[in-house]
Amino acid sequence: MDELRSRTTRLWGRLISVLVTSIALWLVWRNLDHQAFMATLRHMRPAWFAGSVICFGVVLAASAWRWHLMLRLTGTVVHLGATIRFTLIGHFLYVVLFGVAGGDVGKSVLYARYHRWPLSKVLASTPLDRLLGLGGALIFAFLALGTALFAGAFDESRDWLNLPALKWILLFIAVAALGAMALLRWRPGGSGGIATLLRTFVNAGLELARNRSVAAQGLFCGWMVQLCMSAVLALSLQAVASDPVPWLRLLWVFPVVTAVSGLPVTVAGLGVREAAALTLLGWYGVPAAEAVTASLLTLAAGLIWMAAGGWLLWREDRNQHPDRRLPESISVVIPARNEVDAIAATIRAARAVPEVNEVIVVDGESSDDTARLARELGCRVLNSPAGRGRQLRLGAAEATGDVVVLLHADTELPPHAGRALINCLRDTTVVGGGFWKVFKEPRLLMLGSRWKCVVRIFLGRRVVGDQALFCRRDALTRAGGVPDFPLMEEFELCRRLRKVGRLALADATVVTSGRRFRERGVLRTYCRMGWVLIRYHLGTSPEKLQRLYERK
Repeated sequence: MDELRSRTTRLWGRLISVLVTSIALWLVWRNLDHQAFMATLRHMRPAWFAGSVICFGVVLAASAWRWHLMLRLTGTVVHLGATIRFTLIGHFLYVVLFGVAGGDVGKSVLYARYHRWPLSKVLASTPLDRLLGLGGALIFAFLALGTALFAGAFDESRDWLNLPALKWILLFIAVAALGAMALLRWRPGGSGGIATLLRTFVNAGLELARNRSVAAQGLFCGWMVQLCMSAVLALSLQAVASDPVPWLRLLWVFPVVTAVSGLPVTVAGLGVREAAALTLLGWYGVPAAEAVTASLLTLAAGLIWMAAGGWLLWREDRNQHPDRRLPESISVVIPARNEVDAIAATIRAARAVPEVNEVIVVDGESSDDTARLARELGCRVLNSPAGRGRQLRLGAAEATGDVVVLLHADTELPPHAGRALINCLRDTTVVGGGFWKVFKEPRLLMLGSRWKCVVRIFLGRRVVGDQALFCRRDALTRAGGVPDFPLMEEFELCRRLRKVGRLALADATVVTSGRRFRERGVLRTYCRMGWVLIRYHLGTSPEKLQRLYERK
C-alpha cells in the first residue's frame, strides 16, 4: 500500500512538472517573434556552441570530483572512473526523473547495487555533496553580484536590491546553518536504513568539518560548477549575439538563470530557464530571440551529455559480471636485483597492509644481500635469471592470493592500500589497475605525478610499473600471465588485460623513489622514456628498447 502511494505521488509530481513546463514554454513562445528566433538560430556560430558543450563537460567533471570526495568520507568510494561514470548517469537520471532529487537518488541506488555497498551509506554522500555545491554557488553568486555592482549593473534601478529581499536571503542562510549544526550534533540510534543513513551523514559531516583540505576542495568544485554553468550560458549567448554584450554588468544574471533552471517543478528547467533568460537578459538590451535561443542552446549542451549518460547506463548494465566475487587476499610480488638499500622499506610497508597474505621476492641474480634480507623479513624468495618481466612472471605464477600486486622494489604501499584495492574491485567490470603515485623528494619537473596518473588511465588506458600494478589472479591467467619482456612488460600486460575488462585507479597513493631521475637528470629521463614509448608503439622489440633505455 505504501509503495503504491509512493508511486502515485511520484506520478503526480511528474505530471505537475510536465504541466508547468508546458505552460512556461507556451508563455515564452507566445511572446516571441518567431521569424527573428528562426533567423537567430540559422546564424548561430558553431564554434561558440562547441565551447558551451565542453564547458558543460567541465561542470560534470567538477561535480564528479566533489562527489568522489564525499564518497571517501562515507567510506563508499570505489575508484574515480566509477564516480565519473555514475555522475554522468546521474545527469541522465536528473533529466529523465525531472530533478536533482531523482538524479541523486537514482545514481546512488545504481552505484550501491553495482558495487555492493549499503544504499544508506551511499545516500549519505549526496546531501553532503549538495551542501558543498550550495556553498560554492553562494560564493560565486556573491562574487558575480559584486562584480556587477562595480560595473554599474544596478545604477538605473537601485530598488531591485530592496531590503525585504535581503532579509529573506539572510534568514534562509541562518536557518540552513542552524539546521546543519543541529543535525551534526544529533546522534541517531537504531540499526535501520534511515538511522544508518543519518548516522553516516553526521559522521561524514563531522569529518568534513575537521578536514579543511577536503572541505576547501569541495567548495572549490562547487564554485567551478557555477562558474562553468554560467560560462555555458554565456558561450551560448555569444554563439547567437549580433551586438556586443555587456558581460560584466549582466554577470549576476547567469547564476540566477542557472538556479531557476534547477527548480524541481519543471522538466530539466525547460520553460522557466527560457523565461528567466528572456526577462533578465532583456533588461540589458539582449533581444528576446537571442536570449531564448541561448537558453535553448544551453539545454542542448546538457542533452548531449545526457545522451552520453544514457549510453553509459545501458553499457554499464551489459558489462557487469555478478559472478566475480569480492577478493579477500592479496599477494605482493617484488622483482629485485641488487636492491639491498631500498627493499627493506618496501617489504615492511607491504607487510603492514592487513589484506596482504604473502610477499614474494623474485631475486634476479643479485650480487648483494637482497635475497638474504628478504628472507629475514619473512618473505618467500624465488630465484630467477635477471629480467623484470621474467621475474614478475615467475612470482605471479607462484602467487596464491585473489589479487596479485606487481610492486617495484623502491615503491612503498600505504597501510590502507589493501582496503582501497579491494574496494576498487567491487566494480565487477574492473580486472586490474594501479594506484595514484607521488615521488619521494621530487624535483620541480617531477611534480604533478598524480595528474599524470589520471591522464594515463583515462587517455592511455594503462598504468606504469611504479604505480604498483595489480590484477585479479584469474584475469591474469586469462591474459596469459605477465609477459616475459625485459622492458615495457607493464604496457603489454595492460594491453592484454583490457581485452578481459577495465583498468582503474585504486583510491590510495603509493610513494616511489626518484633515483633514476636524480642519476640521469629529470628532463633527460623523461625524454628517453618518451622516445622508448614511441618506439614501442612502432613495434621495436623489447630487447632493443631495453638497450636504448639503459644506454649510458
